[in-house]
Amino acid sequence: MLVKVPERVFDEVLRKLKIQVYEYNSRIKEYGIYLKPYHIVYKNGKQYIYIGKYWYKLDKKDGKLKWIYLGKKKPAQYLPDPPAIPDYTIIKDIEGYIIDEKALDEIK
Repeated sequence: MLVKVPERVFDEVLRKLKIQVYEYNSRIKEYGIYLKPYHIVYKNGKQYIYIGKYWYKLDKKDGKLKWIYLGKKKPAQYLPDPPAIPDYTIIKDIEGYIIDEKALDEIK
């Protein structure tokens, strides 16, 4: 069930999820493949926030970093399994944040 949460609760959920992704990315940095920690899609006046859902490769050209999208599935079998981040969408609209209640339970 989707529930509205205040910004401080959202910030805590986001912080805990991002820490999991950052720790995982630190373990796999030698492969040059990463889970994108935080991705926002803007649609119909709402923000859809995804944590650790998309895989990217970093490419360096002319001193600039470029994120190259690899997909939603783990791109290489030799990579360790990613953290068990809930596959829930977080929505921000004009009234606040909407998150799946199960996601709140899983990160406590």
